[in-house]
Amino acid sequence: PDDGTAHNGLPEEVSIGPRASFSVQVKDLVVPYPVMALFVLPSEEVELETIFERPGAEYRLLVEDGEVSESEEGRWLWTAPPEPGFYPLVIEGPVDTVRLHVFVQQPFRNGELVHNGYRIGAYQSRPLRGNPRFNAPEGLIEVTEETASIRVSPSLTLGSFASHQPGNPRFMALDERLLIKLEMILEHLREEGLDVTTFTVMSGYRTPWYNASIGNKTRYSLHLYGRAADIFIDEDGNGRMDDLNGNGRKDVGDARVLYRLIDDLEDHAWYQPFLGGLGLYGPKPHRGPFVHVDVRGTSARW
Repeated sequence: PDDGTAHNGLPEEVSIGPRASFSVQVKDLVVPYPVMALFVLPSEEVELETIFERPGAEYRLLVEDGEVSESEEGRWLWTAPPEPGFYPLVIEGPVDTVRLHVFVQQPFRNGELVHNGYRIGAYQSRPLRGNPRFNAPEGLIEVTEETASIRVSPSLTLGSFASHQPGNPRFMALDERLLIKLEMILEHLREEGLDVTTFTVMSGYRTPWYNASIGNKTRYSLHLYGRAADIFIDEDGNGRMDDLNGNGRKDVGDARVLYRLIDDLEDHAWYQPFLGGLGLYGPKPHRGPFVHVDVRGTSARW
């Protein structure tokens, strides 16, 4: 509509820049981007707070669903709707906005092998070495043809991470921390001179059932928890890693360039909440080289 509002009554998303003029503290994360997904359970309470904002500036939380029960300057308590679905929130500042694309998940119980007709399989009953990031998910995101195209970060969509396991709808888990990490990596690559707009996610979420069906023996793969992505850069759109080292070939050397640039971030203090695994993989006949990244909370290399 000409009045600048979307069909849900919230301001229309016009353009996505690299960072917003302020950040939003939500859960245990700081969101510095103008759009980011948030995954919650039905009726979950979510605290929101603007930080790094302009002194004296006013900020408004715009909602269409759910309930705002507490509100003060730059701080709100929002209760998610009881029904699963997509519920965007907008925090409006004096210069720009931050859009939180909230997905209320379908509750999930470990041992529920089939979820709404979609085969899931069983998660391990205990987390690996007591690490809570290996706990079975309490909820799963419903992925339909409509929601697959929704941005979960400035450069990536929900469908980028959905399992290759067929179904309509599909269900998946996804960690917001992984999204922020990938966006920070993209920023670093651009600062280092790479002309890159996004990552191709070769493999994101996998159900335990699908992971086993393709021959993977790892029962604690971070892919099962929505905390890992196998990525490559494909700006020319041919489905393979681009020639990042400029030698005229597309081989493991290009994945090594990406690997080293990501590894450079480990020593930065601000990167510590995003520590995880980093793996290098060369090409095979059916695919090109790629790099694995995850957010397990500890550093691992292979």
